[in-house]
Formats: sequence, structure tokens, C-alpha cells
Amino acid sequence: MTDIRPITTKAKPFLKWAGGKGQLLPQLDALLPNGLDEREFTYIEPFVGGGAMLFHMLQKFSNITKVVINDINPYLTTY
Repeated sequence: MTDIRPITTKAKPFLKWAGGKGQLLPQLDALLPNGLDEREFTYIEPFVGGGAMLFHMLQKFSNITKVVINDINPYLTTY
């Protein structure tokens, strides 16, 4: 298993992505369940796009022990 360390600098999405979640982060953050910081967990991102939510979660929760990312666009996941 890979050791995941907290990100200390603010990460930005790795692509400019139509429909990206970057501008929605405050609204999405408000919808996260309470207590996520109380135990280790796996973060699953089914629509990674440019990675805005992924980076937000990694910066906010140092207790993420595993990350699974995916996207319907094969150019993001295969090439």
C-alpha cells in the first residue's frame, strides 16, 4: 500500500475541464457527511475530470488511506 501524505500547498486541477467542479467546491463541501475526519476512509471519485474535488478532499482529509479515481472519458484514464 502506498503511503499517502497530506498536501501542504494548494493543488489546482490538472486540466481546464468543461463542467469542472472547482467552482462548486463550497457547495459540494457542505454536502459531505459529518465525521469524515474521525476515521480512515477510502475516497472514490467516479468523475475525476480535472481533479478539483480530488485535490480538495486530499487537502482537507489527511485520514484518506486509499484513493480510487475514474472517468468516462478514456483519454483521462488510459492515455
